[in-house]
Amino acid sequence: MPPTEDRHGGPEDTHARILSGLNDQQQAVVLASEPDVAVVAGAGSGKTETLTRRIARLVLDGVDPERILAITFTKQAAQNMRDRAARYVPDARRIRLGTFHSVAHALVMENRHAMRLPDKISILDTEDAVASLKKVAAALRTNEENLPRASTINKILSFSRNTERTIEDVVHSNYPQYIHAIEFVEKVGAAYTQFRRKNALFDYDGLLEALAKMLEHERLGPAIAAMFEEALIDEAQDLNALQIRIVRALRRHDVRVMFVGDPSQSIYQFRGASPDIMFTLVKECSAKVYLLETNYRSSAEILDVANAVEEAMRKRIPRALVSHCGTSGLLPRLIEVDDKAAEAAAIVDAILDRKNEGMELEEQAIVVRSTANFRHVEAELIARKVPYTVRAGVKVTEAGAVRDLLCVARASLNLGNEPAWQRILQLAPRVGERKAAKMVEAISASGSLQNAIGIILDAGVRNESLRPVAHALRLVDDERGGPPAARLRLALNALEPLLEAEYRDDWKARKADVVAVIDIAHQHADLDSFVSSLTIETSIEKTRSGTADPNEEPPLTLTTIHSAKGLEWQAVYVPSMIEGHIPTMYAQAPDDVDEELRAFYVLVTRAKTHLEFFKPTVMPDGMLRTASRFEGVIRDFCERERGSRAPRGRRGGIGARIEPEAIELW
Repeated sequence: MPPTEDRHGGPEDTHARILSGLNDQQQAVVLASEPDVAVVAGAGSGKTETLTRRIARLVLDGVDPERILAITFTKQAAQNMRDRAARYVPDARRIRLGTFHSVAHALVMENRHAMRLPDKISILDTEDAVASLKKVAAALRTNEENLPRASTINKILSFSRNTERTIEDVVHSNYPQYIHAIEFVEKVGAAYTQFRRKNALFDYDGLLEALAKMLEHERLGPAIAAMFEEALIDEAQDLNALQIRIVRALRRHDVRVMFVGDPSQSIYQFRGASPDIMFTLVKECSAKVYLLETNYRSSAEILDVANAVEEAMRKRIPRALVSHCGTSGLLPRLIEVDDKAAEAAAIVDAILDRKNEGMELEEQAIVVRSTANFRHVEAELIARKVPYTVRAGVKVTEAGAVRDLLCVARASLNLGNEPAWQRILQLAPRVGERKAAKMVEAISASGSLQNAIGIILDAGVRNESLRPVAHALRLVDDERGGPPAARLRLALNALEPLLEAEYRDDWKARKADVVAVIDIAHQHADLDSFVSSLTIETSIEKTRSGTADPNEEPPLTLTTIHSAKGLEWQAVYVPSMIEGHIPTMYAQAPDDVDEELRAFYVLVTRAKTHLEFFKPTVMPDGMLRTASRFEGVIRDFCERERGSRAPRGRRGGIGARIEPEAIELW
């Protein structure tokens, strides 16, 4: 329960307020006195409020607030925790609280003279780091082909530093296409370190490395650790090896540590996190383990599904979530539909049904494993004028590779669409802004698409990389009148060499977005209506996002699982409960399958009362889809239904229908 304002009572009154409204497990965490404590906090268990009250209790019991270190994973979470604690004990505002990186930066600056650093040091953000690596790599680049980009080198180096694995090991496991370039990446990494040292530069990983080295130093380490008596580490399930070095160093210097997390919600393996880290910490510290098992968010029916998913995990801390809300009488639903078009229609029908029953759109969310699996639903929302916001990725027309393909369509439809021509011409290597602008001027005056293609081919005599652009345009034109999806697929095949060269290591993921957009085109009779539909949506979305109109309806949320973590909605809809999405197609090894189960657990525990899974059974080519292997885990706790084929005519959306009428527009 939220605290009341300070009533100017004595310590006993404040103690009572701190414990007021907490359940027995939460009170035990607030009052825990062991030197090392692990709190396994289930989803929706009131973890933040419990930690806040523990901080207030420590200050009330005489711990100097400036000697309390609390580490969170976001700046917003840190500020929220500080404000809440100060409402119980105003002095709690003075605690040292922040993210790992902000705390590391502060301690590096405070101790810079001891490390012989200059008074002013600079922090490189990711873009700066990539630019620096690009400069360093250029000086070392050889004639060898297919060397990784600076952005990829940055990912390799960062993963190596955060997991404390060798570059060779990381490349072999995560980037096998660059095994031939291991020595080059190692040289770039070493030169990048020298570059940062010479110029007093720290990137994000460098700040953590510096803090770990400071705490491990024989003289400096004890002095820094002596600044702190208590440390609270939030979201401990997401710690990586480098962050664990920092925690271990604090413990070695007798700082009392409480780490809080949920191994079943560890979903950042791609950043080096693993639930094994929290299990190891518990054993190393001989920590007293406290459980928070009462869930204040979800109905008992939804928690039955969540507990079943957790039981399927190979590695977990035994526990079962119990609903404080009790039963709702609503079982989660597992709905089988014919195809993705039927799925999109069924999901939007369900959303609007809930809205008609009084559940606002902002209380509902569509949650997916990857953004490619809500593109078809997004198109249905557009068609039925349902306002929505995307919390992950970008809008369907704002993804770079999607825009590239759409610009081929736009250019083929209008010689005067200069931005579209400019973009597709600049896909070709050695075609800069000026050269493209000259070609666009000639194309605009050419009079026909065939003449425009001729201009591109003439330029292609000197620059062969322009030929795929001309080929894509010709294929789109040759199939004039044909299905838009088929025309776009031909264009994609022609452009793919350029797109793969442009996006390189990201191309596989970006291509999935492009293919998903092509699937949306099946719903349109011609290319012009398809492109116009998406273009109009972009304009509407920008207007909606930028307006300050207080009467505008708060929108539905579309999000990935990772962006949904920590959030909750009354109703959650899950498209594509099939193999390849849940779990992802890349989940082959047992550890990867466990990661997918944890992601699925996070998804399930976002819902309060309504949880609906949708399973399309037929692919566009008529082949049957494979049901998700996780369906067997949850089936017994769901109401199973059979949906219908997508209707030819759409049901109503939001907004009035207008009869056709001749209107003078010019």
